[in-house]
Amino acid sequence: MNLSSDMSALIDQLEPISRPAGMGRVLMFMGTSRGAGASTVARELSRLSAVRSTRGVWLFDLDFKANAQAEACRVRADVFDLSLGRETPWVLDGNARLVGRPSSIDKLVVSKVERRDGTRLQAALRGAPDYWSAVRQSIDLAVIDAPGQSRAPMNLVADMDGVILVVDARADNFDGLHARRDAIEAAGGVVAGVVVNRAGAYRSAA
Repeated sequence: MNLSSDMSALIDQLEPISRPAGMGRVLMFMGTSRGAGASTVARELSRLSAVRSTRGVWLFDLDFKANAQAEACRVRADVFDLSLGRETPWVLDGNARLVGRPSSIDKLVVSKVERRDGTRLQAALRGAPDYWSAVRQSIDLAVIDAPGQSRAPMNLVADMDGVILVVDARADNFDGLHARRDAIEAAGGVVAGVVVNRAGAYRSAA
């Protein structure tokens, strides 16, 4: 599936969103149903944005157990501290930490959980506006890939510059879209756009 042309157009439309004084942006991608393809869309937008970037792009994979984005982006062994000296929006138990690893794509860093072998992972998400402010000062774009089946990312939506919903065109059921939009807005977030995946088209609204 080649999303390059659609994602390039989406980047152009999102350019004005919450970017005063050269600050970076923080955007969350969330599927409205399981298998909608939000991770693929988030990864493609991150890849294309990194090509245009000067300060870099960070891709946060909130599926801490699977870490599929790190594998898909072929991250290297180098470790980068994502905490920026702030209270982070993720809380992991003492056996684990979230680090950034440079990918095979220049200027793209992808999150990955490191934990001791044989230990269970306990993780939570919380609002952390100071952290995301520091991120905006440090890089051009942070892309948050949020698992659609989990409610935990709702704790972060108020801190985002926008949430982009990904709908599977094959499902032909937009009830999930409206329900997810309402939940995001009730939690203080803003739906910045909609990607209709597997249809060769998208809708976007600032």
